[in-house]
Amino acid sequence: MQARLETMPACRNCGGRLCKGETKCFTCEAPVNEQKSNREVNMGRLRVGLTIAFFVCLGLTIASIFMDVGPSFVKCAAATVILHFVKESAVQMSEPKGS
Repeated sequence: MQARLETMPACRNCGGRLCKGETKCFTCEAPVNEQKSNREVNMGRLRVGLTIAFFVCLGLTIASIFMDVGPSFVKCAAATVILHFVKESAVQMSEPKGS
């Protein structure tokens, strides 16, 4: 069994070593890029997907007023309202808990 070594992160600009709590490099004053967790990345993708679905559904709702090609106006309007609530809920869930 090998022990896993935790190395200190390095500055991407100058290569200087950084502590975990530092927000900028001590030698070159460059800001440190913080890595996002998998949950943050997935919530961001979910927000983008829900936003796209909301605007597509909104477009279908507007189009259903003038054309009889797609679903009925009532179905499109209901789906648009539901997607709006789900999108807003996803935005609230993705915000940090301290704010």
